[in-house]
Amino acid sequence: MKKPLVCVVGTGGTIASKFDAKLGGHTSAASAQDLVAAVPELADVADIRVIEHSNINSALMDTPTAFALRDTLRKVLQDDAVTGVVVTHGTATLEETAYLMDLTLGVDKPVVITGAQRNFDEKDPDGPRNLLYSTRVAVHADAPGRGVLVCVGGEIHAARDVVKINPETLTCFGSRDGGAVGRVSGRNVTFLALPQRRIHLDADHLKANVHIIKMAQGSSDLLFRACVRERVDGIVIEGTGGGNVNVPFYEGACAALEAGIPVIAGLRLPSGAPHPGKGYKGSWQSLIDKGAISSGYLSGIKARILLMVALGHTSDRARLREIFAQAGGGP
Repeated sequence: MKKPLVCVVGTGGTIASKFDAKLGGHTSAASAQDLVAAVPELADVADIRVIEHSNINSALMDTPTAFALRDTLRKVLQDDAVTGVVVTHGTATLEETAYLMDLTLGVDKPVVITGAQRNFDEKDPDGPRNLLYSTRVAVHADAPGRGVLVCVGGEIHAARDVVKINPETLTCFGSRDGGAVGRVSGRNVTFLALPQRRIHLDADHLKANVHIIKMAQGSSDLLFRACVRERVDGIVIEGTGGGNVNVPFYEGACAALEAGIPVIAGLRLPSGAPHPGKGYKGSWQSLIDKGAISSGYLSGIKARILLMVALGHTSDRARLREIFAQAGGGP
């Protein structure tokens, strides 16, 4: 039988990192072709085509490079011969690239993003197994239509909910509220759930000057004042508890809203959604009453990505509110 064709698209990251004596540490150096060559078992799963999109550690991944990946993947997936794509990526910002792709690609073919916790040149790297397992997910009959998936450490996560939870363990990703949507092992691929609240936004550009401001006890409005002065595109607040902030944060958010800057009111917590309940100035409800938009169940990181994409689609506040309600859910 003819084997499926999978395109491996490299972007760099720890999975491609080698030790550089001049730098005194590891840096992304192995090519996507090197990664594929290190996993001969891939030939048992699919025919492989390799594309090098970039080769950088993902902390250095900027928004233009990440958004350009959307165009690279669209071009690859337009080929009827291609069954799916596996993207190799650094784990540091993998969750952001995954959600950006999920929001903007608009295709049903499988796209699986993977990475590694151990460097390419270590004695026991985890990258080869992650690449092999991700390729098995990409060719699975039940993979199409599930959006962008993240496969690391034998777990499959939805792009909307995935978050990096540990800088060292091999199962370094989790999902905020729903858990993994599947598992993969040396024996089989098992899907456990369909990713929910997925949306597609047809944006040809992003509004990338969006900033996250995290609430901490005693925080001032300093960062809000800087954002208003610099006329940023948007602000995402990570509030305490159910999304509540102190008075300086509240006044800073109000000043931003009055200046015409969209403000998303969310949580600094690892799961859950903001909710009404408190009545004081600075409560989550008081922010909503002033015109802020709820993040719903999205993390601050994902809310930022969604706002960047949504602002490339529309500046209408009512439409922005609808987009976040559809993607984030919650009260």
